[in-house]
Amino acid sequence: MSVVHNIINKKPLDFSRLNNFVSGISGVLYEDKGEGTFLYWIDGKSTRGLNVTVEKDLIEVRNMVLSNRHDYELTNQIVAEIVTMTEGVVHDPEEKPIPDFPLWSSDKIAETELHDCDVIRTLSREHDVSIFGAIRNVHFGKRMYETLKPLEGSKLKDAIFDLILKVNYQLPKFEPSGIMMVSSSGDDEKKKMKVITNETDYIIDKYDYILLFLSEGQPPIMITNEILNSILPSGWTLVDEYTVVAPMIKQKEWDKFLKNAQKQDLWDSYMNKGN
Repeated sequence: MSVVHNIINKKPLDFSRLNNFVSGISGVLYEDKGEGTFLYWIDGKSTRGLNVTVEKDLIEVRNMVLSNRHDYELTNQIVAEIVTMTEGVVHDPEEKPIPDFPLWSSDKIAETELHDCDVIRTLSREHDVSIFGAIRNVHFGKRMYETLKPLEGSKLKDAIFDLILKVNYQLPKFEPSGIMMVSSSGDDEKKKMKVITNETDYIIDKYDYILLFLSEGQPPIMITNEILNSILPSGWTLVDEYTVVAPMIKQKEWDKFLKNAQKQDLWDSYMNKGN
């Protein structure tokens, strides 16, 4: 559900020059994503940012679903600079040249914001929907749908965008750790697993499995995010459908959590799969 504008350029795009320009805009950050793509966003304000990619014969500018006004206004500034630098012509998603600027008008921004929020809420009624914000993933699903269900228009938009900003910029800055990619017999794809102990603080994302380690030599307890949400320790906070702020908790509470998790342990069934 991204919106893509292509710039047919006469001169090559020099990312170093573009990034120097972008660095002069208050609060704007950028990241080299590799393969000719840069992500640009406004720290603390952008919900999605925008991607600029150099293709063989053109420059692609991509705005993603649930982008907000800050993202679109930044897109206007960056596209105008790219057009000047490359003597390019912007084409809309139907490949028609766009003669007038700004690329995103105020009315178009407002309409797109409301439309995207309504679509995501509708999808979350039956499906899990995950988007990657400027910093981390944000998850929507049936639980979030019930929260968003009574809201309409600008109230729905504000609730969704506030959630994205909270998950990306307002959570504790716990260091990411304990993630493994695991392959096993019978699986075509590697599974993403998160290892959890009570020796550090975590921000728990959505994974294929979560592993809770016991004592040395014992197999871990294996659970899913859904199981975790049903037995969440009182000291942990579920922020969206799956994101959990999980600081270290008292040993007594940790032991109770392990006991509850053990009742729904998936380790044996996972290890015996395909046998």
